[in-house]
Amino acid sequence: MSLKSESKSLHFYCRIAMGLLALAMIFFTVVTLFRSDAWWVRIFDFPRVQIALLIIIALAGYAVLRIYGGLRFWEYALVGAMGLALIWQLISIAPYTILYPRQMSDSHAEDDSNRISILIYNVLHDNREVAALRDLIRDTDPDLLLLSEPTQWWLEHLDGLEDDYPYTLYQPQENHYGKLLYSRLELIDPEVRFLIDPGVPSILTGLQLRSGTIVTLYGVHPRPPGLKRPEDQEEGGGREAGGEDDENGEREDSDMRDAELLLIAREVGELGDVPVIVAGDFNDVAWSRSTHLFQRTSGLLDPRVGRGFINTFNTRSRFMRYPLDHVFASRHFRLVELRRLPDIGSDHFPMLVVLDYDPGADSDEEPRPAAGDEQEADEAIEEGKNEN
Repeated sequence: MSLKSESKSLHFYCRIAMGLLALAMIFFTVVTLFRSDAWWVRIFDFPRVQIALLIIIALAGYAVLRIYGGLRFWEYALVGAMGLALIWQLISIAPYTILYPRQMSDSHAEDDSNRISILIYNVLHDNREVAALRDLIRDTDPDLLLLSEPTQWWLEHLDGLEDDYPYTLYQPQENHYGKLLYSRLELIDPEVRFLIDPGVPSILTGLQLRSGTIVTLYGVHPRPPGLKRPEDQEEGGGREAGGEDDENGEREDSDMRDAELLLIAREVGELGDVPVIVAGDFNDVAWSRSTHLFQRTSGLLDPRVGRGFINTFNTRSRFMRYPLDHVFASRHFRLVELRRLPDIGSDHFPMLVVLDYDPGADSDEEPRPAAGDEQEADEAIEEGKNEN
C-alpha cells in the first residue's frame, strides 16, 4: 500500500472516530434536557465536566481534520452542535467555579458561640480504616460527626467516641444505608425516619448551639440511580429494612432518591424563618435538575457556589470525580470553612464544613420557587412513594 493510500485510510478512520465521539457527546448532553427519572438518563447529570472536556478534545480533533483534509457539510453540523453542547455544559457547571458570585457569604465573626463544625463522611460499609477516621476526628475536632453506610462493626469499633461526643443517634445497617450521628451539641428530639424507602433511614434533630440557638438538622443518604434493584421490589413487594441490594435485579431509577430529597425540601420550606442545615451523601451532583429543584423548594443555600467543585467521590479515580456529599443551609448562616479532607479508605473523601449562625445574615442569592416547581415536586414525591 502506498504512503498516500495509508494517509487516506488513516484520515477516513479518524473521521469515523471523531464522528462517533461527536454523536456520543451530543447525545449525552441532549438526553439530560428531558424530564425523566430513568437511571440511564439521570446518570448523565454527573459527568458534565468530563463531557465538556471530551467535547473540547473532539473540537480540537475536527480542527486538525480541517487543516489536513477539510470537512464535509455534516461534519460542520456536528461541530456546530458540539459547540452548543459545550456552552450548555459550561453554563451548568459555571456556578461551581471561583468565577461565579458566592451564594453563601463568608463569616468574619470572632465569637464562636454560634459556630458549628460538621464532619461528613461516607465510611463505605466494608472499609476497615477506623483508626484513620479516629485520627481525622482528633485533627479536625468537629462539633458533629455524621457518618453514612456504617454497619454494626463500625459502631462497635467507634466505641469510646461518646466520651467526647455525648449526644448520639445510632442506626447501623448492613445494606449500605446506615447512619451514625455523634455530637458535642445537645440534640433536641432526635429521630431516625424512613421517609420513602423502609431500608433507607434519614435523621431529623434539633441542635442547641453554645449560644442557646436551636438549629434543625437533617442527615440524608438516599439511594442513587443506577444500582441494582432488589428482586422482591420488582415483583411488587417492599424492601426489607436492612436488606442488601440484589445484583441480579433491574437498575434503580432516580424517583425514590428525588422523592426523599424533595420531601425534606418541602418540610424545610414549611418550617418558616428558622435556621436549618441539610447534610449528607445526596448521591446527586450539585448541578443536577433535581438538586436545583431541592434548593428552590427548600430555599437553602449551597456554600459550594462560587467556591469550586469540591468533589468528594470517587477516591479511586482522578478523572471521574463528582460533588456528591453536600451541606445546604438556610440564609441564617455564613461560611467559615468548607474543605475536602484526605482519603482515609472509603470511596468518598470526608468533608468538613464550619458555619456561623448570624441572625442578621441575608442573601440576595436565596433560591426561590419557579413556576411549575410545586407541581413537579408533588409529582416526584408521589412517584417515589408509589415506587416503593
